[in-house]
Amino acid sequence: MQKNKLHTSINVIGMAVAFTCSILLLLFVYQQFSFNKFHTNVDRLYQVYNSYSTPTGVETGGEMGYPAAPALKAEGIGIEKTTRIKFGGRSVKYKDKELDLQVNLVDNDFFSMFSFPVVKGAKSNPLANLTNVVISEHAAEKLFGTEEPVGKTINANIGGEWKSLIVSAVLKDFPDNSSIKYDVLARPEISPDYADGKNKWSNQHHPVYVQLSASATKEQVERQLRSFTKKYNLGDVSFMKSKGYKPDENGDMSSMRLLPFADLHFIAIGSHQEVSKSFLYVIMLVSLVIILIACFNFINLNIGLSFTRTKEMGIRKCLGAGKRQVWLQIWGESLFTVLIAMIIGIIIIFTLLEYLNKTSKINLHSSLLYQPLVVLILLGILIAVSFIAAGYPSFIMGKLKTVEILKGKISLKKPGVFRNALIVVQFVIACIFICSTIIIYQQFQHFRNAPLGYNTSSIISIPIHNQAEGKRIVGQMRTRLSSQSSIISVTGSSINLGIGNDHSTSKSSSSFDYNGKSVSTNWISADYDILKTLNIMPKEGRDFKTDYVADSSHMVIVTASMAKQLSDKAVTGLSFYPDSSQPKLTIIGVIPDFHLYSMHEKNEPLTISLTHDSMLAYMLIRVNTPNTSATMNLVKATYAEVEPGVEFKGSYVNENIERWYEIEQMLSKMFSIASIVAIVLSCMGLFGIAFIVIKQRVKEIGVRKVLGATVSGIAVLVTKEFIKPVILAMVIATPIAWWVMNKWLQDFEYRITISWWMFVIPGLLAVFIALATVSSQAIKAAMANPVKSLRTE
Repeated sequence: MQKNKLHTSINVIGMAVAFTCSILLLLFVYQQFSFNKFHTNVDRLYQVYNSYSTPTGVETGGEMGYPAAPALKAEGIGIEKTTRIKFGGRSVKYKDKELDLQVNLVDNDFFSMFSFPVVKGAKSNPLANLTNVVISEHAAEKLFGTEEPVGKTINANIGGEWKSLIVSAVLKDFPDNSSIKYDVLARPEISPDYADGKNKWSNQHHPVYVQLSASATKEQVERQLRSFTKKYNLGDVSFMKSKGYKPDENGDMSSMRLLPFADLHFIAIGSHQEVSKSFLYVIMLVSLVIILIACFNFINLNIGLSFTRTKEMGIRKCLGAGKRQVWLQIWGESLFTVLIAMIIGIIIIFTLLEYLNKTSKINLHSSLLYQPLVVLILLGILIAVSFIAAGYPSFIMGKLKTVEILKGKISLKKPGVFRNALIVVQFVIACIFICSTIIIYQQFQHFRNAPLGYNTSSIISIPIHNQAEGKRIVGQMRTRLSSQSSIISVTGSSINLGIGNDHSTSKSSSSFDYNGKSVSTNWISADYDILKTLNIMPKEGRDFKTDYVADSSHMVIVTASMAKQLSDKAVTGLSFYPDSSQPKLTIIGVIPDFHLYSMHEKNEPLTISLTHDSMLAYMLIRVNTPNTSATMNLVKATYAEVEPGVEFKGSYVNENIERWYEIEQMLSKMFSIASIVAIVLSCMGLFGIAFIVIKQRVKEIGVRKVLGATVSGIAVLVTKEFIKPVILAMVIATPIAWWVMNKWLQDFEYRITISWWMFVIPGLLAVFIALATVSSQAIKAAMANPVKSLRTE
């Protein structure tokens, strides 16, 4: 290592960088795959969901009605325990303190199904009484500080009504790898809508989780669920037939299925999906490829360096060393080098983790490195990399005959072919990474910049803390801000635009018959001036206005695609019944279609209804100011007057929209870093190989100069030997990158078109970088004094 400092530096630095990147990526993957695995009964836990065989494919929904969980448990179909988890609200009071804590409504089975240990209070049946409430350690600290929480009375705003509840237990905070999050847990029966909805299967608003009995299997219970569905008449067969639904393999157009709880983090049910497994497999592949590139460098440099150690090996073999001893020596040297690189990489990881957790959402902890499985994986990587790096060089050195070594009769032809093959593979990978980075970035920019149909840059969205008083809060904000020149309009909505600082999203849709046709639409409730705030010009009719006394909850605005389902003619003034139990609705305006949800989803018909009850979840404020931060502070101060003591979670809508595409943004950053690492590692290896090869050809270059070769001629001769593999790599990488990225783009409803320049630029970039890496050494060798080189050689 001391004798070959350049060789050692390239190997250690290259492997350390590779290990840092790869181990970080693998830790992230390990954490994601560990989600929900900590529950003792995880193999018996499932989420119940609905599956529909629609004309466009299978659609799923995870929401259930109040009767579902009790009925599933009572039927004796192999389900032992059930729990509902329903959102109850976000306001909790203790004395004069009001906090933003999420209230979830759960059944008593929740505590025996899931492994969230009780740290204080009743360990069994903590929600035995309807007046009981269970809180997390985090909530206990925020509410009570150093006071004893058990037995204390708190007030929780559930469905718009304040409920007095007694703390019966404190739960340990949920771990980072849990899909279920909680602050406050109470019983569903105390929800204001429970009495009216406890027997209504059609009012679906919460997921249901079940634990199977020890002897039951998923397949057995799903067969029983077919009878369960028919018994409770949960599928409207005539309606589904009219919409073109098709029977599945069991002959059902709709059915209840079970999703293993261990897969909840990965599989989309309805609109919910956290992380796709394919995304994690891509990360694993990238991490392994980065290590592979570093290994290729190691192999190439070791092969090149091995032929500068031929006399050493010849003497060792002459003194009795066998193939095994030669192999063990080279492998031992490689293992030592790789071990040093891994230790440096792990030290860098410890240094970077805090910064990465602050600047990104990966939330990794150094304790992951101490997990037995992680330690075994790292040891496996260490041994595997050292074997790969030492295997071929030691095999070559072991094959050489002692007499030929000492006479200097060694052929470099085969190692040169193998060396070039490795260079080709390295640059193929680097080119694919660069092409992928460009295409992913372009798709991400397409999402960000595509017109959504409304103004995204000048709207502030604020999650309303007390949603039950949402309409009053919006009205007061409208009045207080009306005199401000920077405020154009204020409205309210049941759905946010993008994903705000509350990280919540929701969707409401329904289908109904109109004049013998099936009509489907998404729904949002809104307040006055909704179109003015979104800066949407109606194609027909008008906005909801305070000036119109006639505007009521029976007035709606529809998008063009919704209007087309109702009639081919003008629909302003047209009335329809969305449900036989609801009053007739009248259309007062038609607007162009716009993207209420992300560009991942196909644009769907939308109906906007004017709310006249008090419930509103979000406030939307359209502003006109060059000083966005000052305007945000003005809105924040005004909101504090209207809803005092509440955390302000306002954000600009363009920030919310960015959150829709966090996975694409993460992929773009990851591939950018991978591309840089791949190019740097490839060029480090190319530099090291060029250095060694040129050093071996000093006599040849000297003879060529004596015979009249020019500096430029020699430089071109040496350089083209290394540029040819890079050009070949570009040719091989282009069709592979096109095929992979074309397949990836098919998952998007709205996607870019792949252009030729997305492959030409990475290819030219790779050739230019390789040329810059090699040419400096080639020119230096060509300009050396031939007399000196011939004398010393």
